[in-house]
Amino acid sequence: MKEKDRKRKQTARSKMTLLQLTELRLRQKANLQRFRAKKNTDPPCSTTQTSSFSTKQTKAKALKKVINALPASKDKQVELIKQVAKDLNILKLEKKHERNYQSLSTTVKNEVYEFYCRDDISYQAPGKRDTITIKENGNKKTMQKKYLLYTLRELYELFMTENPNITISLSSFQNLRPAYILYKSSIPHNVCVCIYHENIALLLKSLNKHVQGLDTIDLNSFVKLIVCNDQNETCMFHKCAVCADKFKNEIQNKIINTKSLIQWTLWSTSSQGRAVKIDYEGSVAECVNVLSDKIEHFLFHVFIKRQQSCFFETIKINTTNKKCLMQVDYSENYAITEQNEIQSAHWSRKQLSLFTAHIWANSTTYPLVIVSNNISHD
Repeated sequence: MKEKDRKRKQTARSKMTLLQLTELRLRQKANLQRFRAKKNTDPPCSTTQTSSFSTKQTKAKALKKVINALPASKDKQVELIKQVAKDLNILKLEKKHERNYQSLSTTVKNEVYEFYCRDDISYQAPGKRDTITIKENGNKKTMQKKYLLYTLRELYELFMTENPNITISLSSFQNLRPAYILYKSSIPHNVCVCIYHENIALLLKSLNKHVQGLDTIDLNSFVKLIVCNDQNETCMFHKCAVCADKFKNEIQNKIINTKSLIQWTLWSTSSQGRAVKIDYEGSVAECVNVLSDKIEHFLFHVFIKRQQSCFFETIKINTTNKKCLMQVDYSENYAITEQNEIQSAHWSRKQLSLFTAHIWANSTTYPLVIVSNNISHD
């Protein structure tokens, strides 16, 4: 191609006169000067770019080979080119947003752990089979089961109230729960429930859709709703003048329809001395009046329970090797049986009273069982 062009131009110049040939040389010289002047005025960035290829033509041929080797699909082409650029470490990928996690200090973790283990927060199952095997530092360990006495959200609010200087989320608080301390919903049916708390909870459950503000309330929030200060003895014993109208303003005045018929359930003691659950039916106003009659005893019980638990924890912390704390409780009447006994002996077995005890001292703890031949329990 170039050879033919060169021969064509030589033939054209050979046919030119001397004047035409001189004019051609002048035009070529002027074009060369303009080209050189333009090259000198180009931006520096265009001249500083270096290439590993010797010429543009060589680079174009290599690029053509690469493009021809790519698949026909546009998406596949983009995916392959990105992968090659990533492998050669020449592509700056966009950094994805990473959430910053603030690690909790060991002090906060210990505070949460001790809070879960408190006797007023979790209840320890008494049965010898109520155990759970957990892993601690890679080793298996058998622990006695404990059950939370409140819901997780109630515990979180209570912990934040007692520790206002600690910042922790609900999810982190939940993750720090020890494996052997189970949720309230896992409590077996044979665990004793306080009659004061349970009756108030049953009444609130029946009224939650008929009184504004009771749809998502729990017992702790209910106590704070009807008293000024749940830590003040005057308020909890119904001796505060400001608290006198709290129940009326927060409960009675917020009834949606006082004449609506509802059903509620209460625990009570029958004439035979047995605890029974009785169903009632009446208006919303009647149910609220029943709740009002039980408030005084309930608040008194809640305050005494909290004070006793707080005092118990204080004594436990202050124990020494000379000053200890003992907790004793009745366990069961144990029937004495013989390995080979006659049939009539089944109805005349002797019994012993078993009392479980636990002693806290500064250095260690001591579990005990006290045996007594007195089975009257008076």
